[in-house]
Amino acid sequence: WPIIVFALVVIIGEVVMSRARFGRHCAATGSSEHVAHYSNVNVNRTRLATYAMLGVLVGVATIMYVPRLGSASASTGVLWELEAIAAVIIGGTVLKGGFGRVWGTVIGVLILGFIKNGLLLVGLEFYAQYIVTSVIIILAVWLDIAAKRGRLWSSIA
Repeated sequence: WPIIVFALVVIIGEVVMSRARFGRHCAATGSSEHVAHYSNVNVNRTRLATYAMLGVLVGVATIMYVPRLGSASASTGVLWELEAIAAVIIGGTVLKGGFGRVWGTVIGVLILGFIKNGLLLVGLEFYAQYIVTSVIIILAVWLDIAAKRGRLWSSIA
């Protein structure tokens, strides 16, 4: 079931973000709230709808995850936001907002999953995986900034 729900959420998310007016409003709000406001986008309503959808999706994820563990505690999702941010950045979403694809985030999730699985197979500790994830985020941010400045290859060489 988790894979089916994940696939449905990805397909619906991609359709909404690429073809619906709400997706354009989210991209405009993420890029620049002031410009979105002047473009007749209700920024507050867009932000509220986005947070409401986030809450619904977190609820669905909780319903899918808790039976797997058998219980839940207040510390169940600690540091998961780090993995989510890493997956989005690896997927190619622009950090300052305005551009990102759902499929890119899916690819970021898969890459991060392969990396974490490799680290488990190597035998690294639980917290060492988060250190590696943090280094990946820092490298992705550095590459994003260097690419925007046009100095990507000169900073590597």
